[in-house]
Amino acid sequence: MSESQLIERTIEGLHESLLHSLSHISYDTPVLDIGCGTGAWLERLANAGFTKLYGIDKYAEQIGTKKATCWAADIDWDNHLGLGDRKFGLITAIEVVEHLENPGRLYYYVSKHLEEGGYFLMTTPNIHSVDCRLKFMLTGRLKSFDYKGDPTHISPVLLTCMERVLPRHSLQIVKTWGYPEKGSLVSRPATKIISAMLKTIFKEEYYGDTLCLLLKNQKS
Repeated sequence: MSESQLIERTIEGLHESLLHSLSHISYDTPVLDIGCGTGAWLERLANAGFTKLYGIDKYAEQIGTKKATCWAADIDWDNHLGLGDRKFGLITAIEVVEHLENPGRLYYYVSKHLEEGGYFLMTTPNIHSVDCRLKFMLTGRLKSFDYKGDPTHISPVLLTCMERVLPRHSLQIVKTWGYPEKGSLVSRPATKIISAMLKTIFKEEYYGDTLCLLLKNQKS
């Protein structure tokens, strides 16, 4: 697979936007991407200047980047991920946690392999947006987790639950934001109109289709 064919399995523009959240990370920081897919995110990091890049994915045959060291690992079921005692200053999991049967294992491994003071960047479908709340109110189904969504989406992320789980793994959320900054790239026009009206009444703290979180390892 050539570089030009690497597929970004996210909504349009997400990878590019995420780079802005890493401006405080040194280019020589060891980086691990969990669930790296084709390697498109690692390729983008390499092109931005990052030099120590690693990736793991359940389906290693799809990985196409030559700018990172990658291998097969299943975070849901493998007893180890082939990482040994390696530590990383940055770990990323872009659109991964919603696919896991055991989301807690993601936080466990991140904590285990993240350097003290290191950062964890993760994204997932945003169930906190007004669009999603409207759909749930009308249909009892979650946007991105219903019959129209990816059938492998099985674990929605609720922030109030994460805030209880993360301290067990010495992880703390330091920044939360949504993408895109305004509106939605995937909602139907009618839904966008109704949601825009509701936003004048209901608070939308986390906008957009995708919820983005930057966490820090607070282990001492």
